[in-house]
Amino acid sequence: MRPWKLEVVSGESGQHWVRFVGGNGEITFNSETYPTRSAAAQAADRTANAFGEMVTAAICATMEAVVEAPTEGI
Repeated sequence: MRPWKLEVVSGESGQHWVRFVGGNGEITFNSETYPTRSAAAQAADRTANAFGEMVTAAICATMEAVVEAPTEGI
C-alpha cells in the first residue's frame, strides 16, 4: 500500500480534477481541471506511475550511496 493516494474529484460545474492526498490525510495538491471524469482518471494513473518511478529511483540512489559510502569510522 502506498503512503499516499490520488482521488478523482468532481465539482458542481461538471469539471473533474485529481487530488493528491498524503498518508496523513493532508491534501497536498490539486491538478488542473478536466472536462470528463475519464480524462481525470487517466491523469491520475499517469501521475501515480510517474510518482512511483520517481520514488523508486530516489530509493535506489539512496541505497547506492549507502553501499558506496566509506566504512571508516563506523
